[in-house]
Amino acid sequence: MIKAANSLRQKLLRWLLVALAALVAVGILTDYFMALEPAREVYDQHLLKLAYNMERSLPNEAEKWHDAYPQIENNLLRSEQDDYDSAKAAIFDLQGQLIAGVADLPIQVPTADNKPYFYEAEYQGVPIRVVAIKSPTLNAVLYLAETTYKRNRLVQKTLIHMIVPELIFAIFSIVVLWVGVGRGLQPLAQVRAQINDRSETDLSPIDEGQAPVEIREIIVALNSLLARLDHSLKLQNQFLANAAHQLRTPLAGLQMQLELASEQTPEERAQSHDRMLVSTRRIVRLANQLLALARAEGEGEVNKFITLDISTAIEDMAAEWLSRAYAKGIDLGLDLQPAKVNGSLWQIQEMLANLVDNALRYTPSHGNITIRCMQQHQDVLVEVEDNGPGIPQEQRENVFNRFYRLDEGPEGCGLGLAIVREIVRHHGGHITLEPANQAQGLIARIKLPSISVE
Repeated sequence: MIKAANSLRQKLLRWLLVALAALVAVGILTDYFMALEPAREVYDQHLLKLAYNMERSLPNEAEKWHDAYPQIENNLLRSEQDDYDSAKAAIFDLQGQLIAGVADLPIQVPTADNKPYFYEAEYQGVPIRVVAIKSPTLNAVLYLAETTYKRNRLVQKTLIHMIVPELIFAIFSIVVLWVGVGRGLQPLAQVRAQINDRSETDLSPIDEGQAPVEIREIIVALNSLLARLDHSLKLQNQFLANAAHQLRTPLAGLQMQLELASEQTPEERAQSHDRMLVSTRRIVRLANQLLALARAEGEGEVNKFITLDISTAIEDMAAEWLSRAYAKGIDLGLDLQPAKVNGSLWQIQEMLANLVDNALRYTPSHGNITIRCMQQHQDVLVEVEDNGPGIPQEQRENVFNRFYRLDEGPEGCGLGLAIVREIVRHHGGHITLEPANQAQGLIARIKLPSISVE
């Protein structure tokens, strides 16, 4: 199931409309209760006044109340009747016995302070409002009940009169919010239009213009990304151009040797075969170096970091190095101590292979090469020292550039140290090239963040 895309406009409107609905509801309820309470007090005061008039109309002798009540009810209650509500009354003694009036009227005993007591109840299924007054002179309780039609009608009218302006206000606010949010998000549409109008090769910065602060920050971040992407693409284009140039020479030589082979003598053909083998080896090495550099710059499972010991990685690769050193009469020594780092195994191996390969390539016969690794404070130190010709000081930084070569030998391709520096950078370390301790030679020294050895 495809999840619907989030809309900033919808999210803003949703939150604003929820807040507006809550505000309108609170406003209606507040106004309603503020208007209802005074109206209720008016009706309650009228009911209380009528109850006091009944109390004053009763004779002082309790045995006369029963006979006097019908006349009082006719004079007071029925004279106050209208087409909406009706009233009922009852008189009970302090023990709860009916003296006069409606026997089944729901009663509640007033409080002891003799104050009028109002409460809601039902009589014959109809809601009523009752007031109870305790008469000290009569030593009885008078209950007067009235139906609530006029009260409810007043509530409905009050509510309608409040809801209509609130709804008008809400509708007007919704229109304002809809237009305001649309206008507020218009800079985003302008930025989108600028991006859509660009070609895939246009990585120039986006004009910030008069964009709001929030949008300007996004544009600044996007321009920074475009600048980095432009720089990366220029490096890639330069890399491809250099790679094409580096491949063109050995391929052209290989083609020429193949074309001439059919016309050569056996002795000349043997020499051409040797030259073709050299060109082929150079092409293979260049292709491998290009693939290694691309892998080192990429992401993915192959570059996943694990905890590894560089001394173990050196020991695993030492057999190949020793055989090459022995063939050239070079004394290859290992000075290894536990040195744990967090890194990519194949990258560490590629880094070591390039450093040792350069040392074996440029160290003369019967020379010396020493490979070291050790824990040094918070770093792991890796060194490859040789007594070869070394590198002039003014060129030690240039050799890290891609395809930079100190000589035009047939085997080198100028990528080894570029790969090493990329791997070292990826692991958060740094590399330096320094003169060896002897009269001549070079030390390639690498420092990587270490993991403490238990």
